Amino acid sequence: MHARDVAHMVDDCSRTARLGARRRGPRFQSAYEQIAFPAAGLPADTVLLAAFDAHPAHDALAAAAKLRPSVDISVA
Repeated sequence: MHARDVAHMVDDCSRTARLGARRRGPRFQSAYEQIAFPAAGLPADTVLLAAFDAHPAHDALAAAAKLRPSVDISVA
């Protein structure tokens, strides 16, 4: 991705992914530049962070992580 460009990576995707990226890419970039990036400089909402930390999905993910093999498996 860094060697060429995101456009080259998108061009190698399926037709559906390529059309979706071309259509929604500018909207995503605009939202990132106008909403997400400026909000990153603001202090975090402690209520939202506490709700995230207390979410029950973390217990399920911890149980699933115990089932993961200790080594990465790859097919050559």
